[in-house]
Amino acid sequence: MTGRLIDPTDNLVQAALRVVTATHYQRANNPNAADEADFAKEKLVFAARDLVRAVNRLEPNKQPARWARRVPYSTLGRTASPEIAPYSEDGEDCGACAEIQDVCRYHQGYVDATDDLAKGAA
Repeated sequence: MTGRLIDPTDNLVQAALRVVTATHYQRANNPNAADEADFAKEKLVFAARDLVRAVNRLEPNKQPARWARRVPYSTLGRTASPEIAPYSEDGEDCGACAEIQDVCRYHQGYVDATDDLAKGAA
């Protein structure tokens, strides 16, 4: 993760601070406060995704302890599926969603992350 102009960790921290600013320090008379909060939360999700991808690209001995020890998908209350990859990031025409005729793991993770952010901001 080093050697890049902006580290994914820095992006995550910046996005998290933007969420805090947008949800706790907005001026009461700002007509764009709700839009800024929504945008900041979305940026946080993407920054977290980018950090996970960067850590996944590291050699196993350089990853955080127990990083490679993944939780099986079925233990999260969902059944494993034969989804195809790569997933469509925009949610439209996603081959994995079409394959299982439901929300694929990628998009379910996005929904779960945004739901968790909404709960945390409340």
